[in-house]
Amino acid sequence: MQLTKKILIIDDDQEILHALQTVLDFVDWDLKVFASGKSALDDIRREKPDLVLMDIVLDGVDGRQICRAIKEDTALQHIPVILISGITGQEQINHQDFGPDDFLSKPFTAGDLIDKVYFQLAS
Repeated sequence: MQLTKKILIIDDDQEILHALQTVLDFVDWDLKVFASGKSALDDIRREKPDLVLMDIVLDGVDGRQICRAIKEDTALQHIPVILISGITGQEQINHQDFGPDDFLSKPFTAGDLIDKVYFQLAS
């Protein structure tokens, strides 16, 4: 029997958080939702998620910096990170060493989100 996958969602926009949670809630995943990026690394270390889904623009914190810290930390670097942004041109960050495992541009469809989450959890 497969264990339930834990997904940590970080976004300071309550509407986006609610939408992400609603779309992903139909699958038997353990969703942990955080409305602030300020303690993101501590939250990730504590929760030990199977996937991090995070906005780039957070409350005073840059999601790319958090992603870099995850990818440079040997205890966390195995965790796939999907970054979300409404800022155009952010897709190129995939090509950087500390880049996310995937990227989702706003606006996105529920199907795109689910496909990317399933793909990263299966990798």
